[in-house]
Amino acid sequence: MTSVHREEFEFTTEIQQLLEILIHSLYTNKEIFLRELVSNASDAIDKVRFQSLTSESEVANKDLALKIDISYDKDNKQLVIKDSGVGMTKEELVQNIGTIAHSGSKNFLKNIKEAKEDINLIGQFGVGFYSAFMVADKVTVRTKSYTADATGYAWISDGLGKYSISEDEKAERGTEITLHMREDAEEYLDDFRIKDIVRRYSDFVSHPIYFKEEQINKLSAIWTKSPSSVKEEEYLEYYKYLNHSEEEPFARIHLSYDAPIHFYSLVYIPKKVPWDMKHQAPESWKSVRLYAQRVFVTESCKDLLPEYLKFVRGVVDSDDLPLNVSRETLQENRIIPKINKNLVKKILEKIVEISEEDTEKYQEFWGEFGTFLKQGYRSEYNNRDNLVKLFRFNTSNCDDSKPTVSLEQYVERMKPNQEEIYYLTAEHREALENNPNLEIFRRKDVEVLYLVDTIDDFLMEDLKEYNGKKLVSAEKEDINLSAIEEPKNEENEEKETPALEEKEFDDLLGFFKNALKDKVTDVKESSRLVDSPCCLVSGKDSMGVGMQKLMQMMDQKFEMTKRIMEINAKHPIIVNMGKMYKSNPREPLLTTYCEQLFDNAQLLDGSPINPREMVPRLQKMIEYSTSTFVSESIAKETDKDTDEKSEE
Repeated sequence: MTSVHREEFEFTTEIQQLLEILIHSLYTNKEIFLRELVSNASDAIDKVRFQSLTSESEVANKDLALKIDISYDKDNKQLVIKDSGVGMTKEELVQNIGTIAHSGSKNFLKNIKEAKEDINLIGQFGVGFYSAFMVADKVTVRTKSYTADATGYAWISDGLGKYSISEDEKAERGTEITLHMREDAEEYLDDFRIKDIVRRYSDFVSHPIYFKEEQINKLSAIWTKSPSSVKEEEYLEYYKYLNHSEEEPFARIHLSYDAPIHFYSLVYIPKKVPWDMKHQAPESWKSVRLYAQRVFVTESCKDLLPEYLKFVRGVVDSDDLPLNVSRETLQENRIIPKINKNLVKKILEKIVEISEEDTEKYQEFWGEFGTFLKQGYRSEYNNRDNLVKLFRFNTSNCDDSKPTVSLEQYVERMKPNQEEIYYLTAEHREALENNPNLEIFRRKDVEVLYLVDTIDDFLMEDLKEYNGKKLVSAEKEDINLSAIEEPKNEENEEKETPALEEKEFDDLLGFFKNALKDKVTDVKESSRLVDSPCCLVSGKDSMGVGMQKLMQMMDQKFEMTKRIMEINAKHPIIVNMGKMYKSNPREPLLTTYCEQLFDNAQLLDGSPINPREMVPRLQKMIEYSTSTFVSESIAKETDKDTDEKSEE
């Protein structure tokens, strides 16, 4: 008897951690293992079918039927899934089963450990094979590559940290997986159970699945059917099959085009951002599957949809694509841009339709995908009209921080004589509400868009105007709301404030300019301030402070542009400083006050400050105020004693 030489290997650390979780955790839905193994088998057949049509080299066993076979041996407690697909070489066995190839899988491991991810989603991350160890205490894989003169190999593991690979006498290309079932998983060695699982999870696999010589899946390309002939449950089951999930989609679009190009499309918009888009690099994102004349070409054609719509999942099938099209030449194919144009337009129109018909449903969608749509506006030119209809913003009129206001709603609510749409950016709503630039807007009840997403500054640069109304940052100079009438209420009644004389204010203004000449470009009287002594504004043609902060984050050498300081001539601090300057123009504390007011304004709009300068200055001011208090207290006590002695 010839001994078989076996090479021993160890799983990578990530695989061992995954197997530990799958083997020892009590997942209630273990039946998904069969879905994953069938899905992998289907992918393998897709690949060999593609190779047979496009590869110049000979494909082994060319006449072998493309199918998946499931069988079991109850006496030996074995379940077998066999396919006639692309098969694997020894190197591919090590690469595909011994390691985790996808960068996002480490995050997936972390999340399932913390029970934050549903085990149902395991197949989305390239690790679906390992679900076999939820039901098997040993797995054997016999495989042979599709290439001519390929050698067969056997892979064996008990899932406890190691696996072996040896040469195998497998005659035909493809892969055969044998699961040595655990005692608590013998329920899957049953005719009804197997058929039920396949029909629920794999009914739409695009290759025949046989069990005891009976095809048990529909093998139905439902995207080629008329929408009226497809049942709602069929649409839902196909989405579940595509998405490896029990979740229902946000929306569905079933299209058929005959001219100028011919293609079918069935795409789904999910309710939540797909896992791969949250944890993997864009080049690893899945999207819409591409078929040519019902032949699978690629799982994600990068030119079929723009990056900002890669959350859409489904299938596109075109009779106008040649059967020998390769993944490498797709980008050069003239059909793809035409499909892209029609598909993107229909997807956005569908989302707009839902946004108008079901506000609550759309609000949840915007919370998940709003950032993607904003990114799309920056790169999209043909569909900007539809994209802008989808934008939702939080505003000064909102009771909470939820973005619920469209630009159309904002314009409808604009005040008489209001000619511009106003916005302000910051890291969060609280920072915006404390920004003194908004005081005049509140006083006149003028709504302001609150922008807190990193991308919003870029979006405003691209958007510029809506419906003939220019978008203007509330922190820009020359904001003029004088034409807008103030609502009459007690809060807006002018408070009696002892104002400075014109010359006193002009002199103080000059002092501010000199004291802050290295920090600001100018100091002006403000028409926007109500309760604050000062604020900082950007020049009319200069980059906004939000954009400058982003530039500084991307380039530490970037220097923020100096801004203009506006001061409130009626504020008690400014009035008192004017009186101090008139009394003693050389009082050192005046410069200290100017510098502190400048830093206060920076703090309020979230600009960086230098604490090494600010802290000593504050201490100096505290020292002065406390010493003044002590001096005045001593003087009062002295006067009191004098008065008492006089009375005696």
